[in-house]
Amino acid sequence: MKSVFLNRGKLLVGLFAIMFSTASIAQDTLPEPTWVKDGVNWSQYLKFKVKPLNIDDVKVIKPPYAEDDPSDWSLEIQDLETMQAMFRDIMSDVLEGNNGYPLVYTDGRDVLEVEVEILSIMPWLKPGAGSEMEGHQVKTLGSGEITARVELRDSRSRELLLLLEGEKAIGEKYKEFTEENNVSNVKYMFTRFATRLRNSMDKVHGK
Repeated sequence: MKSVFLNRGKLLVGLFAIMFSTASIAQDTLPEPTWVKDGVNWSQYLKFKVKPLNIDDVKVIKPPYAEDDPSDWSLEIQDLETMQAMFRDIMSDVLEGNNGYPLVYTDGRDVLEVEVEILSIMPWLKPGAGSEMEGHQVKTLGSGEITARVELRDSRSRELLLLLEGEKAIGEKYKEFTEENNVSNVKYMFTRFATRLRNSMDKVHGK
């Protein structure tokens, strides 16, 4: 069977509905924010209130080669609760582990609220396509592009303290177009974000 390699990635709607990956996990802090409030005393925050991953209104954007494709490229949300639970579990493991920061459900003076929303996804292949198409075994470099928005707020006042928003080309390794790879990629993405958030807070507290 002939293998076909595609750049810029793909997205598979399968076990968890929306699957996407990122580049390798870097042990660094959060990237330069789109906006940050001046004079924030970040050291007062010792806990996190992580809101459920917001993927309620994700827009699917066709890649340039498929712009003239008349068929509908859409996401079938089959197991949103499972995906949100994965996000919550990874955030808990990374942020709370190794003498970290408790995740709480209530507001407080020392509680930082975190919300992540996926705004749009540009898959390289049409959602629902399998790893074998027209006799070719498809391998892709990453999973396309996503546009995401991250907000950090004071939990009591709901005042916006930091905003991250933008597009990102995701993925750095060729992988076969499989459901298993995409499940792994989702965990990879969430772990990368949680790790960067944890490292940023550790830096504030001198850990």
